[in-house]
Amino acid sequence: MMSEAGGAGSSRRGGGSEGMITLWRTLCICLVTVTSVPAARHRLAAPERRTPGAESMGRQRTLLEEFVLSSGDTLELSCNTQGSSLATKWVKDGLDIVPSNRSQVGQRLLKIINISYDDSGLYICKFLQTHEILSNFTVRVTDSFSSGNDEDDDDGSDDTGAPYWARPDRMEKKLHAVPAANTVRFRCAAAGNPTPTIHWLKNGKEFKGEHRIGGIKLRHQQWSLVMESVVPSDRGNYTCVVENKYGRITHTYQLDVLERSPHRPILQAGLPANQTVVVGNDAEFHCKVFSDAQPHIQWLKHVEVNGSKVGPDGTPYVMVLKTAGINTTDKEIEILYLRNVTFEDAGEYTCLAGNSIGYSHHSAWLTVLPAEELVKEDNSGSVYADVLIYVTGCVLIILTVIIVIMCRMRTSSKKALNPPPVQKLSKFPLKRQVSLESNSSMNSN
Repeated sequence: MMSEAGGAGSSRRGGGSEGMITLWRTLCICLVTVTSVPAARHRLAAPERRTPGAESMGRQRTLLEEFVLSSGDTLELSCNTQGSSLATKWVKDGLDIVPSNRSQVGQRLLKIINISYDDSGLYICKFLQTHEILSNFTVRVTDSFSSGNDEDDDDGSDDTGAPYWARPDRMEKKLHAVPAANTVRFRCAAAGNPTPTIHWLKNGKEFKGEHRIGGIKLRHQQWSLVMESVVPSDRGNYTCVVENKYGRITHTYQLDVLERSPHRPILQAGLPANQTVVVGNDAEFHCKVFSDAQPHIQWLKHVEVNGSKVGPDGTPYVMVLKTAGINTTDKEIEILYLRNVTFEDAGEYTCLAGNSIGYSHHSAWLTVLPAEELVKEDNSGSVYADVLIYVTGCVLIILTVIIVIMCRMRTSSKKALNPPPVQKLSKFPLKRQVSLESNSSMNSN
């Protein structure tokens, strides 16, 4: 009994100690769970304060896009404002970009046509007031025939050889005659393995930037020499020397700088010309402009204001129909198209061209006719054509009759002139005479 009681007591003590241990473990787990829940909630609450838009804008600000284009291409960069109505601006290499003849600057789009090597750089779109960066772009302009990585080209080819011209078709023009203040670019694109070097000579002597007012730009990756704002003293022969350890080649360009003649634009005589069209048809005016300096061309239509075509100061009232833009070529701006004209389109049109020296303008009139008058003119024209055909036919018939009569008269006159004695002589008795002579001869014998 004692032993049983002792065994039971010991079992109860062992069970009590195990229960206490389990209780302490449970309390510790609860304590750890309670203390860790606020921290977990705090860590999860922080990301909830960022909206998806903020996360996307954060990624947008850190995103750097790279564009590689060829010279002469069109560059288009888009700025994602995330639907914000705040004003934006475009910056290139830390300088604000302003609209020009080649660049179109918008809130969300930057467009540059006919890009050159000078357009390479870092482009940034940012908010105008807060200067918060929205987009980053790296633009690199290269030659269309160049891969842009000379090391890769060397590694990919085991052949070695002397230099050679990569684009000889672009080097055929040796004489360059340009007006003063223009930019001149000479290029000698070459290749070889190892990659050759290039340097330039002027009139047979080494040519460096300090030899010219305004300096020069040597772009070895593009194998080019650039001179801005050329002057008459820049005339001469420019030679590119390309060489490596296997050989050497040269090519010479001749530069002639023409001094500018200060005059306003010259418009070709007779253009634009007066036009007469029927209502509903199309009309077009042409204007040819000659100008040393860059001209600015506009097409104007004269209008009436309060019954008057001129203002108090004598200036005519006009409406601008067409003006030069960044996407407009010279040929396009020199032609004014009027589609499906109406009677309201009739009037005076002016081609206005100006430069830094002055302005020139020529005007022409557009006459719009109703469709009925065109039908009448067509009918009258057909009547005249019929009359002309009839008259021509009559004249031909009369000439034919006259020719026939003259031929018959000539034939009859020939018959009258033939001599009749020929027929009488043919009837003489020649046979009898011959017989008589034969008889007389026989008698004599």
